[in-house]
Amino acid sequence: MKLLRSQPRRRTPLPNQVVRAFLLLFAAALCACRTVPGTGRSQLNLASESALSEQASAAFAQMPKANDPAGLARVKAIALRVITAARTAPKGYGDATLPPPAAWEIAIINDDKPNAFAMPGGKIGFNSGMFRLTPTDEDIAVILGHEVAHVVCRHGNERVSQGIAAAVGAVAVDQATRDQSAEKHQQAMAAYGAVATLGVILPFSRSHESEADQLGVVYMALAGYNPAQSVTFWQRFSKEPGARMPEFLSTHPSDQTRIQDLQKLLPMAQKIYSAQQVKAPAR
Repeated sequence: MKLLRSQPRRRTPLPNQVVRAFLLLFAAALCACRTVPGTGRSQLNLASESALSEQASAAFAQMPKANDPAGLARVKAIALRVITAARTAPKGYGDATLPPPAAWEIAIINDDKPNAFAMPGGKIGFNSGMFRLTPTDEDIAVILGHEVAHVVCRHGNERVSQGIAAAVGAVAVDQATRDQSAEKHQQAMAAYGAVATLGVILPFSRSHESEADQLGVVYMALAGYNPAQSVTFWQRFSKEPGARMPEFLSTHPSDQTRIQDLQKLLPMAQKIYSAQQVKAPAR
């Protein structure tokens, strides 16, 4: 009886659509690189800014707004100065394409959590719970400078773009390991997810926060607010109750890292602030 020899398992080549997806992503990446203001870092912007603005507008409209005329007037007055500073900042630090101050929609969000945000297209939300941590106008300027800087740096677009790239990579890993055992396939997918999250997505998210801090103190200084308050604010925030995740697992730098980085930025920011005080005393 003639025994049949087992044949080595042939690897099926990647489907053409996966190869095309990689080529399209690579071509898009070459065309969509942008330099982040202030830091000069190259970033990937694959998403449409107009589409992101439309999505932001729809989401903003659904958020619960607080009836706080005094709080809104206070936040709006500070926001308009910060936005003007971001639009007119020296070359390499600002973005003249930002919507003009009068075009921004600003609201107090009915939420007790201390949080704030700015969205593409000119939306700012300031949670009612943030007021207990911002007793001075400078404190509010710290927050608004940081959030407007996120918009200037197009961090939202970059996060969406990273999601697109990660999804394409996941499809590629899935296709490349589809002929392996179910266990090895699952291990490969889990390893890819861990590497993409811990090695790319979270570190970039932390860099976004650091970039927003760096530009934020510039904007508040240009707007006539003392940037030294940024350190005071984050020292106060660091004492807020609640568990803190290890920095490498977090989307944000640790409070201590943030404070140390801001302290290093203060000499530069104070020079800008002092120059503004000479031009026009703080209002």
